[in-house]
Amino acid sequence: MIQNFQYLIQTPDGTSIPSFWAYRLYAALLEQLPVEFADAVHEQGFSAISQYIRFDHEKHQSIWVVSLLTDDAISYCAPILTNITHLSLHESTIIIKKIQQSDVFTADTIITQAEQLSSSQAVRIVFHNAASFKSNGIYQIFPTVPLILQNLLQRWNEFFPEMLLEDDDAIQMLTNNLRIRSYRLKSSTYRLKQSSIPGFCGEIIISSKLSPPMLELWKMLLIFSEYAGIGIKTALGMGGVSIFV
Repeated sequence: MIQNFQYLIQTPDGTSIPSFWAYRLYAALLEQLPVEFADAVHEQGFSAISQYIRFDHEKHQSIWVVSLLTDDAISYCAPILTNITHLSLHESTIIIKKIQQSDVFTADTIITQAEQLSSSQAVRIVFHNAASFKSNGIYQIFPTVPLILQNLLQRWNEFFPEMLLEDDDAIQMLTNNLRIRSYRLKSSTYRLKQSSIPGFCGEIIISSKLSPPMLELWKMLLIFSEYAGIGIKTALGMGGVSIFV
């Protein structure tokens, strides 16, 4: 199951928060959770928490987006996230104002949302902050259709084992019939405590020549990506995306 929270965040003097502070917010959130759950989060292949900071340019506001991707994450984290008003960091106290909280939903909910989504053959994916992939031990700082699909399919199967997507023919059909039509990207580095991760941010448009059933599957993965993120280290604040069809 999944639950999503969104907050307006700022320092006490009203200063907006840079995207790389998502790592610090994540660490501060874990400090409020039971040790056994915090340890389990780090041991999993994909973290049960996906979170990032995006900047609303129209309102000049920083928005913190947090998605809980498992029953345990919802059980432990949702009570804290429902009532949170601030987090204390070494640099400052972050004022937190909740602006949206979703109901708990399942894979079936995502499938229903996909059915209601436009059947346009093109989708714009906005990467709000640094995103990256890692292949053969090397950071990949440009998105490709195979990298995006592989990442989303692995995440889906991790969090929805009751509805595995493992049909090799279907996956090949997706790969063969999706292409990046255009992009507006720039290189971007995400700073962590003791390292920097090379990546990219901006937007891409992916067009498709998919049959209606395959298009439904693609739309389902796209909706899922808004909660799970795309790429590596989405728990630490990377890979936050929005989808526009």
